[in-house]
Amino acid sequence: MPSIKVAQWNEQGQDMVIVIMDPAFARASPTQQEATIGQLQARASACCLKGTVAMVWDAGEKMDYLVPQPWHDFFTRITLADVRGRLNAEIVW
Repeated sequence: MPSIKVAQWNEQGQDMVIVIMDPAFARASPTQQEATIGQLQARASACCLKGTVAMVWDAGEKMDYLVPQPWHDFFTRITLADVRGRLNAEIVW
């Protein structure tokens, strides 16, 4: 079965399911990105993972992300290494 490791993270009462994506995700169209987020959100819910899916990827010298606007400040303060260190769950389908 396919699976992807994720970091379940709670920050200031916000439940997040953070998924590390391939950097090619940044080149997908906004429609494709939103479709991918929707699919992973549905799969995360089916796996009983609590939270909103947030996408991150390696953008060279920094981590880039696609997350809800209110979370931007938090995501500017963490690194990809932080996320990798918190991988603690898995979406399986």
